[in-house]
Amino acid sequence: MNRHASVLAVGLALICGESISLSARETQSNQFVPETDRWTARLESLHPDNPMGYFELGEEVADLAQNEREHELARRLFSLAGLLDTPRLGRSACLALANIETEIHIKRRLLAMASLLSGTGGGSGAGSGLLSREDEGGFSESTALSVTAAFSYYRRGLGSRALSQLRKPGAEEMLMSLGHLLRGGSARFLEDCKLYNGRVKPTLTDFHLVKMLTIERAILSGPDRSWASELLLSQGRPLIEIESDRLDQVLGVDPSRCIYRGGRWIQP
Repeated sequence: MNRHASVLAVGLALICGESISLSARETQSNQFVPETDRWTARLESLHPDNPMGYFELGEEVADLAQNEREHELARRLFSLAGLLDTPRLGRSACLALANIETEIHIKRRLLAMASLLSGTGGGSGAGSGLLSREDEGGFSESTALSVTAAFSYYRRGLGSRALSQLRKPGAEEMLMSLGHLLRGGSARFLEDCKLYNGRVKPTLTDFHLVKMLTIERAILSGPDRSWASELLLSQGRPLIEIESDRLDQVLGVDPSRCIYRGGRWIQP
């Protein structure tokens, strides 16, 4: 078996079968939202005849949110805007929600839906699940190059140079996202880099060496990476399957309750 085949074989062997829920965060349709002095008047002025008003207020709330309750309010406003005027605001709402989302599987689902609503997605399966790293979390090609350079310096025992590469924009964040694939996790990798000063190299088994090379190959491939690479990076998560006509299920909001009165979302 040649080295290329070995890399793919080991990469596939490393895939873990962790499964995730494909449901977006649910928001109760009659959820009670405590009134706050700075938003109540604006909330009560909203009307479904002006969906853009929900979106614009959502942007303001998201920018100034100081707690989870206000973040949840921003999510509801974006969701209502997208559902009340899906042709004009559906994609923008999904992108805005993805921008403030902290859970990666929900972010992936929202970005996939945005892709479908813009007409660039491919339905369910690969078209909606194999988004580029840049779409998923701001990981550009230059960031991938910085991380792979850090891996190279690490293998040569040049820890300070590896850390220098990881100080470049987005590099450490990408490293953290790969922690589940690294021996001891990303935190141990950073600590090990501090130990190696060029005189001593880390001791890597063939297994861990091939694993690191497989990771490098996967992140450098970007949106053109193979199925094996995608499965390795995603830990074997199932592909995102969504239908663009079920936006209400993805967003988890009842658009009929779009009027805010007395701290509650009610029907007109």
